[in-house]
Amino acid sequence: MDPRERNWLFVLIGVFLVFNIITLSPLIPWQRWLFWSDPVPDQAVRIEFGDYEIQLPAEGIEVQVGEYVEFVATTSDVTYGLGVFREDGTMVFQEQVLPGRENRIVWKFDEAGIYDVRSTEYSGPRHSEMYVPGAIRVTQ
Repeated sequence: MDPRERNWLFVLIGVFLVFNIITLSPLIPWQRWLFWSDPVPDQAVRIEFGDYEIQLPAEGIEVQVGEYVEFVATTSDVTYGLGVFREDGTMVFQEQVLPGRENRIVWKFDEAGIYDVRSTEYSGPRHSEMYVPGAIRVTQ
């Protein structure tokens, strides 16, 4: 290998390492979740999708601020998207819901409020009907 090529290789490796150290550092304000963290959920919520309907638990979904919640979404027909939205319409999170598997996401709500659930994946002509206002209540 030519010495100039070797020098460029070391520069690129150095840039890669510095970039990863900075962006994965817990000292960075926007880095709230660490890739290597594995929070234990305080509760699990099952949500079933199917035939253009979202089935939530009969008792509703109520969680506390700062509590880890595991959402387990399933479907048996087509791919849907589990989207959670604030009252102003901004998205909190979303995940794909693939047929034949338990799709899991663990989330911690930082703010009290009422959250809507809707499908974020186009699944056919009745996709726009897949909306549940006030589905999640987060309390202090």
